[in-house]
Amino acid sequence: MFDFTTLRQRRTPIILVAFAGLFVIVASLVLPRFVTGLGIIVLPLTLLAFIAVVTLFLVPAHILPAVALATFALIPARVLPQDGPIGALPLTTMIIVVWAVRRLLPAKADARPAAPAAPFRSATRYFALLFLVWTLFTLVRSTDLQASLGWMISFSAAVLLPLCIGTSTREAYWIRRTWLLLGACLGAYALVEGVLRFNPLWGTLFSMLGLTDHQHWSVYRADASFGHPLFAGLFFAVACALAIGVWLRENSKPALVAAVFSGLGLVATVSRGAILSAAIAIAFAYAVSLVMRGEKRWGKFALLAALMIVAVIALFQFDAFTARNSSIEAELSSQARDLGVWVSLQAANFTGWIGSGPGTSGITGRLFNEVTIENALLQLLISIGLPGLALFLLMIGSAVAHALSRRMVGAAAALVAYTVCIAGFNAIDALRPMHLLLGCLLILALNPTRADAAPPLEPRQGRVKVHPKRGYARL
Repeated sequence: MFDFTTLRQRRTPIILVAFAGLFVIVASLVLPRFVTGLGIIVLPLTLLAFIAVVTLFLVPAHILPAVALATFALIPARVLPQDGPIGALPLTTMIIVVWAVRRLLPAKADARPAAPAAPFRSATRYFALLFLVWTLFTLVRSTDLQASLGWMISFSAAVLLPLCIGTSTREAYWIRRTWLLLGACLGAYALVEGVLRFNPLWGTLFSMLGLTDHQHWSVYRADASFGHPLFAGLFFAVACALAIGVWLRENSKPALVAAVFSGLGLVATVSRGAILSAAIAIAFAYAVSLVMRGEKRWGKFALLAALMIVAVIALFQFDAFTARNSSIEAELSSQARDLGVWVSLQAANFTGWIGSGPGTSGITGRLFNEVTIENALLQLLISIGLPGLALFLLMIGSAVAHALSRRMVGAAAALVAYTVCIAGFNAIDALRPMHLLLGCLLILALNPTRADAAPPLEPRQGRVKVHPKRGYARL
């Protein structure tokens, strides 16, 4: 039998030498442009970047998506370069590209057996392919070819490329653990930040780099490491929904703890859309989990309704939330959102409902009004048209259906939270680093972890307890 391990050991030095040579050539062309502006500090930063890239080729491939997720969560996008090639392909997305390349190499193939045939998984890839074809069509007729091409590169690398990889069970396992851990830790940090009314760690970093503070609201809104409360709200909403789904499915206490702290962090952001998306996703997860168990314990539905009522009452008693709702900026934001709907419909009709080109919603919308369209779905309606938006939603919907068919309540709820939340701000068309989150969620939804792959229960036959060494034992 051919030994892939030996081949990898022989190939690694060659890859490193070739990469080092390529890096030296690129650095010799690029560095002189930055030495004048940044000074001598550019040299150690370049060396650090080289070490980081080499590390990506040496660490186990299956942890790279989780590394990309952690990098996104801990290093704010606003402190990273945004010009040139980095604008089209964010640094966090580059990690996904490295992972995909390594997984597509024969020696890097996943050792786990191929996943059984799944119609919803196949449908997700089919809709993704149609989405790619349609966006290429809109690219041809784009009003800004450079912006459209950059958006296409970013979205394809972060969202569509992971769908080309086969079974990614280990990747899904690490993405889930990383998201729950980051949700808990950063949620606790956001809660402390909200109490202190300043960001002691990342706020200090922004000040050192001379970056402006986003805190211009009447109430303090925690943003943790994300640089903006809307970004933090999206991350915490997904983390909370994912944790609740995992807890309902596996009765995991660490997941429940993650749900509590990420939920508290979510409230600290005072992001109304994110809080609403988390509530919808949690209700979805609770209802689906009851249906999957085959139980008719209506008392649980009553308990859920009571908890939701208590949560809403407590939320409206939260001083920051009530102040935010009654503030002038909240009223202006609501008016801008209403105006954004009108602008979106006018702009979509202007393009014949087939789109003005990927990433061009802002350009087309400004033909009618200067308002920012704070709805990612409406932005997609303008840029890639009604067919593109439909394919985008079908791709996510089929991934949710696949997750439910594999009893992965957490992954399905997380995708629901993401989809609802991006309807509250310009997350997809204008913020390319956000593409990574959708790519990670699709990996999570299409690839069951060990606990998610537990055999389904028959009604009224008890529960399944997952033992780490003994496998599955019915109670």
